[in-house]
Amino acid sequence: MSFFGKITHKALLLLVLSVPMTLLLLSSCGGGGGGGGAGAGGGAASSLLQSPRYAYTANSSDNSVSTYVVDGTTGRLKYIGKGAAGKAPLSVTVDPSGQYAYVANSGDNTVSQYTIGTGGALTPMTPASAVAGTYPVSVTVDPTGKYAYVANRGSNNVSQYTIGTGGALTPMSTPTAPAGSFALSVTVDPSGKYAYVANNSNGTVSQYTIGAGGALAPMTPASAVAGTNPVSVTVDPTGKYAYVANTGSNTVSQYTIGAGGALAPIGTGSVNAGTNPISVTVDPSGQYAYVANSGDNTVSQYTIGTGGALIPMSTAPVNAGTNPDCVTVDLTGKYVYVANRGGTVSQYTIGTGGALTPMGSVADLTAPASIAVMGGTAPVKAVPQYAYVANYANAVSQYTIGTGGALTPMTPASAVAGGTNVASVTVDPSGQYAYAANYGGNSVSEYTIGAGGALTPMSTAAVNAGSGPNSVTVDPAGRYAYVANNNDGTVSQYTIGTGGVLSPMSTTSVNAGTNPISVTVDPSGQYAYVANFGDGTVSQYTIGTGGALTPMTPATVPTDTSTTATSPQSVTVDPTGRYAYVVNGAMKSVSQYTIGTGGALTPMTPATVATGTINPKSITVDPSGQYAYVASYYYTSLPSTAGAIVQYTIGANGALTPMSPAVVTTTNANAVVATGTWK
Repeated sequence: MSFFGKITHKALLLLVLSVPMTLLLLSSCGGGGGGGGAGAGGGAASSLLQSPRYAYTANSSDNSVSTYVVDGTTGRLKYIGKGAAGKAPLSVTVDPSGQYAYVANSGDNTVSQYTIGTGGALTPMTPASAVAGTYPVSVTVDPTGKYAYVANRGSNNVSQYTIGTGGALTPMSTPTAPAGSFALSVTVDPSGKYAYVANNSNGTVSQYTIGAGGALAPMTPASAVAGTNPVSVTVDPTGKYAYVANTGSNTVSQYTIGAGGALAPIGTGSVNAGTNPISVTVDPSGQYAYVANSGDNTVSQYTIGTGGALIPMSTAPVNAGTNPDCVTVDLTGKYVYVANRGGTVSQYTIGTGGALTPMGSVADLTAPASIAVMGGTAPVKAVPQYAYVANYANAVSQYTIGTGGALTPMTPASAVAGGTNVASVTVDPSGQYAYAANYGGNSVSEYTIGAGGALTPMSTAAVNAGSGPNSVTVDPAGRYAYVANNNDGTVSQYTIGTGGVLSPMSTTSVNAGTNPISVTVDPSGQYAYVANFGDGTVSQYTIGTGGALTPMTPATVPTDTSTTATSPQSVTVDPTGRYAYVVNGAMKSVSQYTIGTGGALTPMTPATVATGTINPKSITVDPSGQYAYVASYYYTSLPSTAGAIVQYTIGANGALTPMSPAVVTTTNANAVVATGTWK
């Protein structure tokens, strides 16, 4: 199941949402300063607080920048699209006004430059990039939004630019300032008077004053001693302290910042971190610091004591994804995000005392190396625009959604041709492409979605699937698609290429259980689950590099250990990626599972909850992860048209509890989807 909907049998209403408004590869976090929320060198203009909230990741392996909307209530990220960057982008930052974004591209020695438009969309400026030094790895903007700086690892210097009207970068009259060997990270203090660069090879931090025109002038002395192989430097929001992550010595150097900006070691000079610390940030309150450790896939957490010394929290480091490369705190000081080179973004809430609580991860594109989060408190709402219905009569109906949610058939075509017996339809996370599983045609139709929401068949209107395809889903980052084939017990697997075209993977399908009927991918994009109608099981898979599914051990788990006659109809995963739920038609129940570290499902206690209805068909969880809903085709035997939506709250441990009232009557409910607004 994609975020947009759950598919079952003959019809599905689907809402499409638009949103307003290793040393050779080491990179630094975008921005590098203070709270890291805006990637703006430790300070952020007050105007940013009035902006909607979006986040951006630089994806080094596929030369792109991903865009996310930030849920203002929960802090969770929702992927909404991507755009092109230069070659091997390693760092992304947003200017203090929230109007412009910049990406350092290590592979072609450029800095991509964008305006940030409605809905957080990045639009390349003209020209689309500015020239940097050799192997640029870090980019930041000063707190005034007038100047930008890029650390160049290959040329051991810092490119320096003025930011003109419209956000375009112009090299200063002195285009570079000297740095140390293997300059990896650049940051500016909150006052905008000083800048610092972590030099990986010679274990130093270059220190500069910033002149009236933004040019960097080396201090005397020109550098301060750090640990072994420093990678990342940050300054706390008060401008009193600086911290440097040293990947070679597994430490964080800590300094006071003197009246003229020079760094002086605090105490013994450093504090221990995890294995290969690679990124350090400080929360906006200046009370807490966090360090991403790429060698042991953790985040170390500290309180900042009187005098700036880091004190490890009693809470142990928290787990991150594979090869965490960048840690940042949003400007509200409530949430922490970590970009993991392994292909995810870890998300955390900051609790009392600064301790982090994981709230799951989201899938990103290939090897996200950096993340920048815009601050801001203005509402970001998901506005329903279009609806699509899979019709078993070989078509997909299409509607616009008006004020109040009323559906109006699109004109001139209220429907578009599908294959034989269209059983389900889904939309990719960016809202650009739609796919329909054709049960009788053993195929998947593929469409582009136009500006007005109308579906247009692609030049290759359909691709082959297995026998009896019943459910289609797209992974959360829009990279892969999977189809559950009811008649031959397989799951077809595809890559999604340029223009949304599906291409069968080299291994075109993997085995599932008997009569697979529903397929979903967890929010991190690491695991997939399939409900098998015929044998009462759920198949569970890991998603490898390239999207191929590999069965876990065990390959399936039962939906009810007391019987195999459960007839599971639908499977879904909650937004945190911690829990999974399966609707069992024959048993009139919902199986509930926790999802372990490797994605394996473990039944909760109790293992099932009753629906109290006849023939439950579909389950969905709302975007906040607080509520679950089950659609049941029948509620009572008379009248025959009576159906129901059963509603549950989701507890702290993921268990479902019926609401009061537990049931809302409707008409032959076959599928249910819960959407929401982002504020």
